[in-house]
Amino acid sequence: MSIKLEIYTPEKNIGKYTADKVIVPVAEGNLTIICERAPRSALLTKGCIVLLNEHNQSFKKWHITGGIMEVASDICKVAVEEITESDISASSDL
Repeated sequence: MSIKLEIYTPEKNIGKYTADKVIVPVAEGNLTIICERAPRSALLTKGCIVLLNEHNQSFKKWHITGGIMEVASDICKVAVEEITESDISASSDL
């Protein structure tokens, strides 16, 4: 099973992606979003959004400056202030 991620900025729709897990930065640390989780919304902090496959390997990563997130019905919608795609092979940190 997978979760869908939709990323938006004030200027444009960044894209829609599918992953087994999505990691987002929140005030308490990194939050892992999995399918069939309870609905939730949260403020995002400066950090990375990371997509993981079924083997828990990251395959897509972005650096963000903050934003908001909402999860419902296996769809994670993220609105961010600024976003930069990261080369996943260049770093292993979140």
